[in-house]
Amino acid sequence: MGANSVAKIRGLFIQKPVSMTLNEINKELPELKPSDISMALCYLFKQRYVQRALVANTTPKERKSVWQYTYSQSKLPEVINAL
Repeated sequence: MGANSVAKIRGLFIQKPVSMTLNEINKELPELKPSDISMALCYLFKQRYVQRALVANTTPKERKSVWQYTYSQSKLPEVINAL
């Protein structure tokens, strides 16, 4: 993974400002490996540019739920866990 993966995913979210799963991002950017996409999303999540939510997977015979990512142009507020 490198800055290239992060830049491509950022560009995709800016071009298409909708929530996407890893599988949907992989369809839009087939040149990136799923592991590179996952690491880039993890980086953006830790930098607070991406939010994620667990949603039901619509693909049959796969995982029941997957993460759906939503990008923000500005840093999101820090969330402090109450646990």
